[in-house]
Amino acid sequence: MVSEEGLQAINIRTVARRCNVSVGSIYYYFSGKDELVLETIESVWRDIFNVDEQEATDLPFPEYVEWIFQSVKDGMDGYPNFFTAHSLSFASDERNKARSTMDRFLAQMKSGLSEKLKKDNSVHEGAFSDDFPEYAFLDFILSDIVVLLIKHVGDCRILKEMIRRTIY
Repeated sequence: MVSEEGLQAINIRTVARRCNVSVGSIYYYFSGKDELVLETIESVWRDIFNVDEQEATDLPFPEYVEWIFQSVKDGMDGYPNFFTAHSLSFASDERNKARSTMDRFLAQMKSGLSEKLKKDNSVHEGAFSDDFPEYAFLDFILSDIVVLLIKHVGDCRILKEMIRRTIY
């Protein structure tokens, strides 16, 4: 409904009618529109980031980054423009809650990246330093993945090559 009509057009009566349920049924589970939308956002994030880590256990770090990128890209196919529009038109408190939900999923992704980086024995010994800390490198990688996804870039091969040239 949001992609068809915009967030402003959404109200509990319209949602109830489109879902063939009573307005009371919606209010039984949600206190209002903002809570319903926030719960929906959480559900979409779960769908987008529903990746099976078992598929990527033996991948070197650059290929793992590509796998994460492709997995999230595939998850986003069902939710066009979700990254750019999910928190628009909220009151500031609800926007903060929506942002917190996104941050939680991105932190999980960063944790997976960190774990994979630590297990990659091909990373050269002096790759990271006080001036180039691992956490900043991971923040850059994660930020770049998000930007590529928002811009609808089809692959992350340049990012993979930058990783190879930087840490191997």
